Amino acid sequence: MKEEKSKDMVKEYVVKGDVCHPGTVQVTDGMTIRQVIEAAGGMLHGKAFKAVQIGGPSGTLLCADQLDLPLDVKALAPFGMRRGDGVVTVLDEDRCIVDAVRRFMEQTQTDFCGKCVSCREGTRRLVELLNALMTGILNDAGFNILFEIGEMVSVTGFCALGKGVYDTLKNAYQFFPEEFEAHRHGHCELCAAHRHLPIEPGNIPYDRRRIVIDPTLCRGCSRCARSCHAEAITGVIKSPFTIDQNKCVKCFTCMELCAFGAIREEEIDG
Repeated sequence: MKEEKSKDMVKEYVVKGDVCHPGTVQVTDGMTIRQVIEAAGGMLHGKAFKAVQIGGPSGTLLCADQLDLPLDVKALAPFGMRRGDGVVTVLDEDRCIVDAVRRFMEQTQTDFCGKCVSCREGTRRLVELLNALMTGILNDAGFNILFEIGEMVSVTGFCALGKGVYDTLKNAYQFFPEEFEAHRHGHCELCAAHRHLPIEPGNIPYDRRRIVIDPTLCRGCSRCARSCHAEAITGVIKSPFTIDQNKCVKCFTCMELCAFGAIREEEIDG
């Protein structure tokens, strides 16, 4: 029993971006973000740490002030971390935060189920506005609309994936307002220096994880199926329900709503 408990306290995270040894890191209970980066070999080329994206493209952005917080859902929930966020993308001092946010936002459009209008149309408009900001042609009205739409998506999104889409943009502006202002004035020194290949928010191994329903715990209440906007969960009332892995977008809404603890995230071997 002790061995099983110890095993449950270890979780695999994929660390990518500006670290010396990108790849899988075993994260134990209480391990800080700084320690996770050190486990991946530390910052590439000895560059200073700038920011880290916890989760996929619709995860949340953190800065150096949060480096010594544990990589834990409860500790980072105030910053927008969601259950199931298993990817850590590290950015160094030479990264333009506006460019990173734009690329994360572009990738979100391929991750959603597409059934939620606010996510589908809202993220498309956010990408358009961020592209305008990158090129220095976004006026004051457009800049305000950028954040208004982001907040609208976070409030009206049906699932946890959509509700988290605004966190990266909001946190980036809070932590690095000077870089947004630089783009508003048409010149970003980091972009002009062009020291990096663009950050790649894609290629995240979501397929190494899946959401499953334990038939021994499922009561067949159908709450998960009714909350699944990807229509990935099916079943018969009072009998165990199942999740279609080809449809599941891993928003984790069902896991958060299940009153019986029957839905869990599991890693796929290989």
